[in-house]
Amino acid sequence: MLTTIIILVTCVLISSFAAFMKNKYVAEIETIQTCPNNFQMETPITNLKLSRYNRTQKALSYDFTYLRPLDEKVGGAVSADRWGDGGWINIPFLGFQPYICRYMLRFLRSVWVPFYENVGVAHPDRCPIPPGKYSLKNYSMDSTGINIPFFSGRFRFTSTFQDVDTKENIESTLLRKRFKDIEATHPLAEETRDEKHQLKPFHPRHFLALFCLCVLAFVVVIVVQKRLPKPLMVADERENRDRFISERAYNFLKKLTKIGPRLAGSYENEVVAVGLLTREVKEIIKGSNKIHSIELDVQRVSGDFDMDFLDGMASVYRNVQNVVVRIASGVKSRHSLLVNCHFDSAVDSPGASDDGAGCAVTLETLRVLSRSPKPFPHNIIFLFNGAEENFMQASHGFITQHRWAKEVRAFVNLEACGAGGRELLFQGDPRNSWLLKTYSKAVAHPYGSSLSQEFFESKLFVGDTDYRIFRDFGNASGLDFAWTTNGYVYHTKLDTIEQVPMGSLQRTGDNIVGLVKAVISRPELGEDRSDGSKVVFFDMLGVFMVQYTMGVSDLVNLVTIAVSLFLVNKNVQTNHLTTKKCYKNLLSCTLGIAASWIISITLVVLIALWLTILGKTMSWFARPWWLFVLYVVPTVLASMVVLHLHSKRYLKNFATSPWTIFRLYRDAYHLIWTIMLIFGLLIRTRSSFIILIWGFFASVENFLETKFGNWKGPKWLFLHVAINALPFTHWSDMIVTLLNLLIPAAGRMGTGINSEIVIAFTVSLLTVFLSGFVVPLILLTHKVGKIFRLFVTIFCVFIAILVFTPLGFPYSGELTSLAPQRFMIVHTKRIFHDATGAVVTKTGYWTLTLDMNSPHSVKKYVPEVARVQPVDRDCIHYLYCGMPYFAPGLSILWKTHWIPGPEPEPLPKSTFKILKKETTSDKIKFLVEIDAPTTTNIIISPVLGAELTRWTLGSGKPLQGPLWNGRNTHFIFYGYGLKPTPFKFTMDFQVPSGHSGSIMDLALCSQFMSQPRKTSKRFRDFIAQFPSWTTVASWTAIYESWTI
Repeated sequence: MLTTIIILVTCVLISSFAAFMKNKYVAEIETIQTCPNNFQMETPITNLKLSRYNRTQKALSYDFTYLRPLDEKVGGAVSADRWGDGGWINIPFLGFQPYICRYMLRFLRSVWVPFYENVGVAHPDRCPIPPGKYSLKNYSMDSTGINIPFFSGRFRFTSTFQDVDTKENIESTLLRKRFKDIEATHPLAEETRDEKHQLKPFHPRHFLALFCLCVLAFVVVIVVQKRLPKPLMVADERENRDRFISERAYNFLKKLTKIGPRLAGSYENEVVAVGLLTREVKEIIKGSNKIHSIELDVQRVSGDFDMDFLDGMASVYRNVQNVVVRIASGVKSRHSLLVNCHFDSAVDSPGASDDGAGCAVTLETLRVLSRSPKPFPHNIIFLFNGAEENFMQASHGFITQHRWAKEVRAFVNLEACGAGGRELLFQGDPRNSWLLKTYSKAVAHPYGSSLSQEFFESKLFVGDTDYRIFRDFGNASGLDFAWTTNGYVYHTKLDTIEQVPMGSLQRTGDNIVGLVKAVISRPELGEDRSDGSKVVFFDMLGVFMVQYTMGVSDLVNLVTIAVSLFLVNKNVQTNHLTTKKCYKNLLSCTLGIAASWIISITLVVLIALWLTILGKTMSWFARPWWLFVLYVVPTVLASMVVLHLHSKRYLKNFATSPWTIFRLYRDAYHLIWTIMLIFGLLIRTRSSFIILIWGFFASVENFLETKFGNWKGPKWLFLHVAINALPFTHWSDMIVTLLNLLIPAAGRMGTGINSEIVIAFTVSLLTVFLSGFVVPLILLTHKVGKIFRLFVTIFCVFIAILVFTPLGFPYSGELTSLAPQRFMIVHTKRIFHDATGAVVTKTGYWTLTLDMNSPHSVKKYVPEVARVQPVDRDCIHYLYCGMPYFAPGLSILWKTHWIPGPEPEPLPKSTFKILKKETTSDKIKFLVEIDAPTTTNIIISPVLGAELTRWTLGSGKPLQGPLWNGRNTHFIFYGYGLKPTPFKFTMDFQVPSGHSGSIMDLALCSQFMSQPRKTSKRFRDFIAQFPSWTTVASWTAIYESWTI
């Protein structure tokens, strides 16, 4: 019944004498045999096999059965005989022990537990050992370092087991061994120590196969994200009368982009685009179902408001235009759903994706709904706004002044920061869960998460949408959607219709039509209240949407935390060491994992710094696969090496079984997820689900191991991979979404930010999380040096390719794989008036360098770049560096360049007049008129000691911008639509009593961003020198400042 325990006792007893002897020996096990009467027993030993690795290390395998448990009723003894003088001579060995299981756990625990762990006992550290069929697989018998010279020779060991009550023998076995003396300095002894990897169950190819499987899964996620539905053509309309027809939306987009760039205030936007939209809407009204009452209104509106976007500003607008369409409710409802897009575009951009495609989807949605055979329970308003790129001025004009605005209870906003792909739900009103519930049930292709919303709200990503305006000024609940794929063309001349897939239009259109139909049917739309419950939401691989309230989130997180801590503690309690020792080892492993993360990320950041020094940065910008070899491979390699060394250093005396060590590290990972989940619960983040999914499935795996604890090798590996497949795939999906957003954004982070380090840090951080279930498997893999060398080789080979071949070039001008380097160049005339009336004038090209390689990357193509000067000293002497900033973004684009050049052609500039000045002992009040023939920025900085306390703009309290020489700054953005008109406002200054002298510095920045005054021929010739892999946004500006 208990055959193999003899082997274990022998090995351990031999080793136990080692400390008492000066000379070290090793033992060679010559043979192992079963008893002569083995097959006469009721449960014989079968498949006995002794494998030889070298002279001192063998592996034993066989199958055996226990008919009864090894409990307190089973005792045992071991007798030993030594061959000598032609016969067997008995020698004392191990006397009878009444409870053999308890005895072995007490005195020989470190041998007993690994043995029964190998055969698959669920709890090898407990008594009794249950009955059943067991298989010993490649159990290591390493007999090095023995100090017992008198044990040389041949021995026979006999085990006898008895029922404690009846004293009857249960079973016995006979094993014969022969030991030979080998001195410890013999090379075979060292070889044995080096080959302990043979104890580990997995070959390097198994680990590499799993790693490649993970890479393949990640690639599959990328492919799946790019899959789009088949677009419907106009010819398909007969069979799909209530469906979104993407070809019709595409045809409208062609007409819109054919107009060219459509800046607010330009003829193209205010006349041509508005005319196109009104004609299209009138055609839709003609073809609509007569049961619907549809109205068209073109709104022209003026106003002002405060906006804390970027460094903060007051936004002033005059005569901006909106095209508004309303399908009235069939029951005269007083509540409406708003669907919004904007038809204006950024400078030089045709705006196919941002946001022409959004308007194409909105227009086709209007057509589909206008033909509905049933009236709607609530009104639907379609807003085509004409000044979003002017910091959401047109949407503000609608929601604060339009006659239909007070009806709006919910809205859907369509945006883009990329061209095509899937539309991402990246903002949803946390106060009203019903909208998200409706979205999750109504749309065919859900895609979004509260992680995206919190990331956007954190302002780590610079951008804003009309969502903010409708929420803050209209008190409405809404959903914000945006395309994020192919962000390389965002706000560039390359944002053409060729970059917009019809499949993306179809997907977005299907979702929006379904969503609008569902929302207007919900009774909540007619209720003037908020349910007040914040919502956690995320999609599962685009198949379905999961959403639940924060209350449910807290409960789920708490349960997961409790279960996780229980399971980890249970594993500690069932270990074969003392509880204190096991907790100490668990803490050591947890710190080891944390150290592996820190070391991995630090290594990757150092690689990024090294590439920066070499001048080989941003290779991943055009070829994102470089991220894998540059940063993923080193991260995984460093994590594996650190864990491997940590286990060797700190757990060398913990256990002989690699499974025990692996499970300890796995519990440490589980503990880390739990700690992070506790932190997420404390700060009440709606993004804690990304940690919850790892903690939950780690608990599932821990629980299932209690059911399948005897699984080893391929069966266990299959279970491990199967359980972690879902969290791995879900995380991969989120990472692909993030990188689709982040990589193109690195091309517009500005010269002052090392995007190589930002991307390296981000990729490494994501990798240590994503690889958490793979890296610990290195502890179950032998010959790990092969894996380490392979990873190092891959990294070194690709570094050589990066340095010595064109594959490391970061940019691409190919139409099929656009990844251009961005420049914003402003032909500028700068005029400075000081307090004495003296005037200084400077002319040239202000270059807003948008990535870390600018502007020297184009030096050999553009000779003028050789004269480039950093804009630094001017930032001390002049307000806002004396440059015509289009937006209050000095804190972001603080590192720019100046190229001295010719003066721009004469242009009408903005002017200001002080119409009235009132002075008291400590207050000064100005009435000022600004006459701006074009988009203009006004920047004001009171002198030290003075404070701008109020003005008649926005809320009345000026927002403060970045300090300039210790002085406050205030920014006003003025935009217009159909016609620019002067505007007046007052400013109240608090000054020290008896103050005399200057009160403020004031600058006017006139921006000529649309033709015909946008660029001169000389300026266009300068721009034409830039290579094809760049994209340049260009315009002319005049900066003029006064000390008043």
